[in-house]
Amino acid sequence: MSKSSLTWSALVLSVALASGFALTTPSLAAEPAAETQAMQQPLPLSVGRVADNMGKPGVYVFDCNPKDLYEKSHVPGATPINVADWQKLLPKDKKDTFLIFYCVNRMCNVSWEIASETLKLGYQNVYVMPDGIQGWIQHGMKYEGTLVGQVERQAEIDKRLQEEMANRAKR
Repeated sequence: MSKSSLTWSALVLSVALASGFALTTPSLAAEPAAETQAMQQPLPLSVGRVADNMGKPGVYVFDCNPKDLYEKSHVPGATPINVADWQKLLPKDKKDTFLIFYCVNRMCNVSWEIASETLKLGYQNVYVMPDGIQGWIQHGMKYEGTLVGQVERQAEIDKRLQEEMANRAKR
């Protein structure tokens, strides 16, 4: 193709785009609602955003961890949802509720899987806290469970050991 042909093709394309000429086929322009629904994904929320919305009307937090992990540590007020018939634990209102799911940390996909299934059930406001309970605790947020206090005690021990090692290195 010659240089003038390429220039002419670029000019025609530019004019077509500038005039609003649609380059889509009619079959792609109007997707069925079912296909759009299938493309929805849960949205990620930071630990801070979850903490800011805790306790607000219509906000539900679900712990996707196995029972033993839930018992050790969970977000205050979170409902354990890693059970048979978990769908029965969801609120009836699918439009005006906000569902937040989490598991252990970013390496766990269970919260994403359950959140995706929840979207398929017709819920519209579905979120995941990717940092999970580990991120929640690491950000200094209050938590419930049998480990309450143990993490803080270990952090204090680690801090004292680091200070002692630093003092020894100065000598």
